[in-house]
Amino acid sequence: MSDQDTSAAPMIAIGLAAAALAVLIGFVAVVGGVPGYQSAAMSLTAAALQASQACTPSGPVPGLSPSQAGYADQTVAATFADSGENQTAAQITVMVALTESGLQNLGPRPGNAGSLGLFQQRVSQGWGTAAQEMDPPAATGMFVERLIATPDWQATAPWLAAQSVQRSAFAFGQNYQANWAQAGTILTAVLSNGNTAGTCGQGVPGGITGPASSFGLPLGYTVPPGTGPEHAEVVSFAIAQLGKPYVWAAAGPNAYDCSGLTMAAWVTAGVTLDHYTVSQQSEGVAGTASELMAGDLVLTPGSDSPGPGEAGHVGIYLGYGLVESAIDPQMGVEVQSWQTFISGGLDALRDPAPADG
Repeated sequence: MSDQDTSAAPMIAIGLAAAALAVLIGFVAVVGGVPGYQSAAMSLTAAALQASQACTPSGPVPGLSPSQAGYADQTVAATFADSGENQTAAQITVMVALTESGLQNLGPRPGNAGSLGLFQQRVSQGWGTAAQEMDPPAATGMFVERLIATPDWQATAPWLAAQSVQRSAFAFGQNYQANWAQAGTILTAVLSNGNTAGTCGQGVPGGITGPASSFGLPLGYTVPPGTGPEHAEVVSFAIAQLGKPYVWAAAGPNAYDCSGLTMAAWVTAGVTLDHYTVSQQSEGVAGTASELMAGDLVLTPGSDSPGPGEAGHVGIYLGYGLVESAIDPQMGVEVQSWQTFISGGLDALRDPAPADG
């Protein structure tokens, strides 16, 4: 890192709240039961914790009751949190929940062998506790963790991938396949909910520092002297994306959400980040405002934070008191002043490549 001007930015020391783990009920170990799946209690705990911190959109879904729409929103948000915002995984989880429960959080029923919740999970089959199975984000997290641990799941027909996790009595997942198209329609509606003003992954609007024609980038901007070559490459990529639209869960090349933009920018420098703001809050190394280098990440609560101390929005520092991000559907990818960007709070400053420069 090298010193860069953050205008009137205060000297802020960033710390991460590790205590969040203490509030989560521990999961029982799940070993075996699904071909190719090996897991321990801690990995399930981590999956459910991440799902519980997901920013969940809200809004109507055509063809669903308000309660069903709410469960669809929770299921998609939790899947995004645990899969790097993978839309195929999200459609699979909606398909399974739609098939197993009709997107209803079902409690104990006579003759149902203890199946519970959206996914009809059973304690006897290693799906955690009854309380976890009845908690939609936790239940989704358990399903997604098994799904993404299944070898070649993305190259498999979605209903077969679902069948490998759920082991339904129906051959070849035919019950799931029947609901695949409807799950896609539901997912499209939930994504639309996520793109309404003031919802997931959106930052504080306003504070454009340069001309509108340059999407807030001041005329004559150049990468600050002393910027490391990898950081400079990130900044150059980010600037080339200015003016592109904000779309929740998008990671380019034509549209981005906030963490999708930072992920895509750092990939150009050979650094892999998760497509999830809360994960990016702990990637790389922590820094302070006085140590910021252009290309570093600035993480804030955003307009709808996933939880206390957990970042809901992320941008790329450009030097000179400027931050670029995919702000919201109204503004898209633009440059804001440091003061505006952090006006809702500051959760973390992270350098994804501390050895650069």
